[in-house]
Amino acid sequence: MTSYTEILHFTVSEELKSGQANLDKARKLLSKAEGLNRTYFGLETEDPSVLFIVNDWKARDAHAKFLDSPEGAAFEPALLPLSASPFVHRFAQFDEVESRLTAPITEFVTCTLEEGNTMDELEPLVQDLHEKLKGSKMFHGSSWAPNANRANMYHGILGWDTVEAHWDAVKDGPPKAVIDEMKKLADLWLVHAALQPLTGKE
Repeated sequence: MTSYTEILHFTVSEELKSGQANLDKARKLLSKAEGLNRTYFGLETEDPSVLFIVNDWKARDAHAKFLDSPEGAAFEPALLPLSASPFVHRFAQFDEVESRLTAPITEFVTCTLEEGNTMDELEPLVQDLHEKLKGSKMFHGSSWAPNANRANMYHGILGWDTVEAHWDAVKDGPPKAVIDEMKKLADLWLVHAALQPLTGKE
């Protein structure tokens, strides 16, 4: 099932840390959204001061419709008391993400092309990595897609049982060889988070 996936992350505010602010208002606004499969949230494993919110939309039009609604207009303002940094906001059209987002650990990857390199060079490597990771231990699959708003960026969402399972899968052998080739073309950024549902399914 295809998914227009909205990935949002930011450094949490002192108000959120202390419990003076929470996600209740954002949850209520999203619960009224049509075409939203589910919203997930969780703290980054590497830096627990960073919160991820992932909205799994049925289609890009569903997200656009939400933005045009009173609830959509109020969504980002509802997050402002929770954030101590600017929002990092990404969108991508994935084939399937639910099994990755519901895994015990979700890995977020961003590949940003270095100047002079092209998507035609990067995409075959991304697909090769996708294939070579299949069968990895404690793996819940991977989804890859270009950024919907930036032509030089590619996203990956991968599911694992543990962070260690991810590193064990890519420390040597064919997956590592592909990743080494990808690094010659793009800057790779990746983190992990243990996500949980913020909203139920529509």
